[in-house]
Amino acid sequence: MAISRRQLLLGCCGSLLAAGVPVQAVPLAALYAAARRGQDGAYSAAIFTADGQDVRAIALPERGHDITVCPVTKRCVVFARRPGNFAIAFSAERDEAPQAFTTPPDRHFYGHGIFSRDGRLLYATENDFEAARGVIGIYNVAAKFERIGEFASHGLGPHDLAFLRGEPVLVVANGGLREHPDFGGGRRVLNPGAIDTCIAYVDVNTGDLLERHVLGKPGVLSLRHLDVGTDDTVVVGAQIEGTADHDAALVFMHRRQHALSAVMLPAELKGRLAGYVSSVAVDGSGEVAAVTSSRGSLTAIIEIGSGRLVRTLSCNDVSGVSATRVPRTFLTTSGEGAVLPVCVDEAPAQAVTTSWLWDNHTTIVA
Repeated sequence: MAISRRQLLLGCCGSLLAAGVPVQAVPLAALYAAARRGQDGAYSAAIFTADGQDVRAIALPERGHDITVCPVTKRCVVFARRPGNFAIAFSAERDEAPQAFTTPPDRHFYGHGIFSRDGRLLYATENDFEAARGVIGIYNVAAKFERIGEFASHGLGPHDLAFLRGEPVLVVANGGLREHPDFGGGRRVLNPGAIDTCIAYVDVNTGDLLERHVLGKPGVLSLRHLDVGTDDTVVVGAQIEGTADHDAALVFMHRRQHALSAVMLPAELKGRLAGYVSSVAVDGSGEVAAVTSSRGSLTAIIEIGSGRLVRTLSCNDVSGVSATRVPRTFLTTSGEGAVLPVCVDEAPAQAVTTSWLWDNHTTIVA
C-alpha cells in the first residue's frame, strides 16, 4: 500500500523510541544502523553499538530495507522495502525529529539510496512501474528531501548502487525484474525466465550511460547488491529467481572496461548459498569482501585481488553485513537477533543476542 507524505509525517510524530545509551556516551565510529522488526511485529530503524545496544531508534510505518548515511552530516535515511514508497531521515548526533518523504505516486523505492559526496543530494533506486523501466530519483536534502528529478538506471529493476571512488560515477545493479504494485503485492516477477540483469555505470551529473555489462542472455539470475573497493573493483552479489541452480555463480567482480568476472567458489559453498546472496560489503582496507546468505545461514569472506575464499562462518538467518573501522573485520546481523563481528584473521567471536529481528542490511554510520 502506498503511503502519502501526509500520512507518513503524521505517523512520525512521536516516533522516537526509547534509547538505552546517550549519543554523547558512544564514539560515533562505533555506531551502526539497520532496519528491524520487534517481537511485537512493529517495524523500526536503529542506530546501535557493536554490542547491540540502541543509541537511537525510530518507528517505521512498514518494513524497511537499507539505510544510507550522509558522508558530511552522518544523517541516516532508511528506505522502505520494495514496493514501499516511504523514506525517513534521522540523525544520530542531534535529538531532532525524523523527516519523512515519499516517492511520487507512480514510483516506488527499491530499498536503496546514496547521498552525494557533498551531502546536498540523495539518489534512490526506483521503479517507473507503468513504463516498466528503472530510474534513479534525485532528492534535494536541504528542501526537506523534495524530489527534483530523475535519470534512467539503464536497466530494469535497479536495486543497489554506489559511487566509484573519486569520480562522479554511480554503479547500479539492475536486477532485471519486471514488477508492478498491482500484482503479487508488487513482488511478483512478471518476466520469469527472461530476467535481463546488468550493472550500469552512469554519469551522475548528466545521467548518461558510460558502460553497461550483462551476464549473457536473459535468464533467472538477478544482480542485486554490490559494494566498491578502494581500487574501484565492484563486488556484486546475485540472487536466483525460482528454483535454485546450485552450480550457478552468485558472486561477481568487475572493473570498468572489462567483462563481468564470476568468482569461482567451491561447489560445496555455492550449494550452501542456496541461490541467494543477501548483502555485500567491502572492508575498510579494500582487501576483502564479505557476502551473506540468509537462506544458507552463511557469511563468506573473499579476497578481492585473487577471488580466493578465505573464510566462512555460519549464523542462522544472517543477512546484514557492514565494514568496521578495523581492517579485515565486519559486523553482521541476523533475522534471529544476533549481532556478530566476523574477522578474517581471528577466531570467531561470540554473538550478542538481541530481541530484534534484523532486516537485510547493516551499515556503519561513521
